[in-house]
Amino acid sequence: MRKWLALAVTLVLAGLIGWKAAQPPAPLPASAPADQFSAVRAMADVRAIASTPHPTGSVANAAARGHLVERLRGLGFVVRETSVELPERAKKRMRSWRLDNAETARATNIIALRPGRDPAAPAVAMMAHYDSVADSPGAADDAAGVASALEIARAIPRAAQARDLVILLTDGEEVGLVGARGFFAPGTAGDPLAARIGALVNLETRGGGGRAFMFETGPENGNLIDLYRRHVTNPSTTSMAVKVYQLLPNSTDFTPAAARGITGFNFAFSGDAGMYHSPLITPDTVEQGAIQHLGGQGLDIVRALVTADALPAPAPDVVFSDVLGQFTIAYPPAIGWLLIGIAGALILLAGRRADTRFAAIAGGVLDAVIFTTAVGVLLYVGNLLSGADAPGNYYDRLAALPRLEAQALLLGIAALALSMAIIPRRRSLWDGWLGLALINLVIAVAAQIMLPAAGPVFTWPLLLAGLAMALTARAARAGIIAAAAVAIVGVAWLGGFVHAVMLSVGGDIPSAAAAFAPMTLLLLWPLLPHPVPRRALLVATLALVLAAGAIALWVRLDPVAVSVPPWPPSG
Repeated sequence: MRKWLALAVTLVLAGLIGWKAAQPPAPLPASAPADQFSAVRAMADVRAIASTPHPTGSVANAAARGHLVERLRGLGFVVRETSVELPERAKKRMRSWRLDNAETARATNIIALRPGRDPAAPAVAMMAHYDSVADSPGAADDAAGVASALEIARAIPRAAQARDLVILLTDGEEVGLVGARGFFAPGTAGDPLAARIGALVNLETRGGGGRAFMFETGPENGNLIDLYRRHVTNPSTTSMAVKVYQLLPNSTDFTPAAARGITGFNFAFSGDAGMYHSPLITPDTVEQGAIQHLGGQGLDIVRALVTADALPAPAPDVVFSDVLGQFTIAYPPAIGWLLIGIAGALILLAGRRADTRFAAIAGGVLDAVIFTTAVGVLLYVGNLLSGADAPGNYYDRLAALPRLEAQALLLGIAALALSMAIIPRRRSLWDGWLGLALINLVIAVAAQIMLPAAGPVFTWPLLLAGLAMALTARAARAGIIAAAAVAIVGVAWLGGFVHAVMLSVGGDIPSAAAAFAPMTLLLLWPLLPHPVPRRALLVATLALVLAAGAIALWVRLDPVAVSVPPWPPSG
């Protein structure tokens, strides 16, 4: 009974720590010190420009532009506007929104510059887009980014600027990055100021709340990440997400800038995904804590860049990640081999002290395969049952993500219960633990070869698990306590990655979360009760699967969410 209690306490604590790490900071009030970012102050601009939908070419869009021009001038910027013709694909998008000005509308960028001490030095730019989709006030996408840029500029005195500060508020992002493509077009086709930009910070959103994530940098990002590590006090980033994003066909206004060779940082929050492009995302419903986190990170970075004597020079890419939102670790990819070597040495040390047989250790590998397969199959089938096999609305699936995450959690626990019931009773602590460590060591080596940036996911928890194993082999009682502590931190850590996967692809392929199953089982293994009541575990598995199935049917059969835009979805 004590082991069951210890397992339950471990999972609960891991869940609480993971949940806490996923929350954005509280918004600072309007009375916050002048050099700090205040989401409450930024909300004044959100309310001014996002009281009504303001797509490109609309009267509301022009009114928002007028407000922003005056605000920028009041902050000491020299402001000009440039117009960009809409290509046919942009007009097609506007026609799908049933806008009657699709043939005549033009995108109008707002370009603002506040001189620094050295006008010849490369400039630092902030970018956000001020247009919304039709039928959505766009308080998040991207009034939150626009207002954050203004509040960041307010918090940095002009006298502190070692170089020029540019604010580029683009138009037409929602119809194909029109404004950004026009500004950053190569050669003389683009804006002359584009050639002077040495670093760019883009502020975006893809939801209505949650923590803001730094998900894209430029190539050779070693010094950029070092700057992020040293200056961002509430970080949220990982090199694996940055690398994976580069492989996906996604784009933001940062994309045409990167194509021109301009480096920098791309930030966005994506929680409360059902509010993406929603008619319901008003200034009253956008999460102010999300704006605080977006603007807070943005201020830390922009202040560091615009006050620096020199901008970060290109340097080899590094492996990096925040640690539960507290600080950031970064190192050259080759260090990953050292960490894997240390983890392997700890596992070997534990294996030499433990009384084990090769055949039984191999069984631990089988345990990992069983658990991973169970997770993947259950998530796949559950997703089909929820409606993934039927024609659906992209935005409706986003609105269902909280329920799909709950379903995935239930199915993950069901897979664990099923695996515990299937794993042979004769598997000892060390037999299973060493086998699991070996398969995770192989996975870490494979990741280091193919995607070194994934080190925070596969190598860091393995290193902690190896340390717990070595301690347990030396002093069983102290080691198990260490194993429990490692499990709490490690499961909370992996839970953050699973949450990120669900926010990005959970509506389509939640089974991708099975990639974290072997490491999760390794972390939990020393805490699993042995022997186990198989019949009770099978009953619990069935109950969890039925509960998850009920959630899936709820998602499948309920009406289209009221948050869904009224026009045909295009993603």
